[in-house]
Amino acid sequence: MSMKFKAPVTLNILTPRSLFRPNDFLNAVQTYCELLPGVLPERWWWAESPREFDLQNLQALIPTPEDKLQVRQSVPPETAKNIPPEFDTRCETVNWDRKKKPKAEGSFSPRWCSKAPSVRDTHANMNVTVELGQVAQQELVTCLKQASVRLNAHFALMDTLTASYKEFAGISGSAKYSDRFYVVTHELRHCLPDIFWGTVFGPPYVALFGKEKLLNAPVFAAEQIAENMVYIQLTQDITDVANDPAAMALHRKAFKDYLGVDAFFVEGRGYDSYSRLEYGPVGKIFVTPEFELAKD
Repeated sequence: MSMKFKAPVTLNILTPRSLFRPNDFLNAVQTYCELLPGVLPERWWWAESPREFDLQNLQALIPTPEDKLQVRQSVPPETAKNIPPEFDTRCETVNWDRKKKPKAEGSFSPRWCSKAPSVRDTHANMNVTVELGQVAQQELVTCLKQASVRLNAHFALMDTLTASYKEFAGISGSAKYSDRFYVVTHELRHCLPDIFWGTVFGPPYVALFGKEKLLNAPVFAAEQIAENMVYIQLTQDITDVANDPAAMALHRKAFKDYLGVDAFFVEGRGYDSYSRLEYGPVGKIFVTPEFELAKD
């Protein structure tokens, strides 16, 4: 049910919390609704037909035992036998969209748990995409920063994907299969795809780069938003990304050169995002932090 955007602006927030428990999951949903009340979902769904979103009944986003049973009955018996017992008590990914202006779509995704040695468990992920210019930039920036603080994010971004950047976004892993940004833990364990127009570096990255180093970066804004969390904004206006791609490339390069840490993807070195699975769960070419995911 993916929507089309002419100039998609995406907020992507990765939290170490699992969001499996209903209270934690609903806290993430309520956080979004409080911070962007003008961009509330109209419809939501798990894997079935969309339902109407009701701000007064967020409990509907939590699967009931009947919902879980329906899932078990909808898959082949062999598949059902392999569904773990904890499936019955965990929250599920909620996808949503909004067709009236401001147009938007997003998801609230609990942690994905690995059963294969080639990958590890992931962060939970909250993301939203809107059309460039339909939601005030400051509202989006405030949402990015405050949601990151409330969810104790390890990493978060805000950026708009342009045609000139799309190929690099694919091979670096920041927009691998889509027309908008979506960064996942599997990629971050190998490298940072890039510095984005707006980026929140949580505790693992503050420890890696250094708080004072980040706060003195040559960017439009460098702000400590929590004890071990720093917000970086490359330029004053996000429209710079589309209006002057060459200048944006220089801004991105200047920040990475200033940090002097070999943590960002470089095309032609080692392997790209599409062949990452061949190299194990953690990369050995670029410097990466160790992510400690919260235990329920």
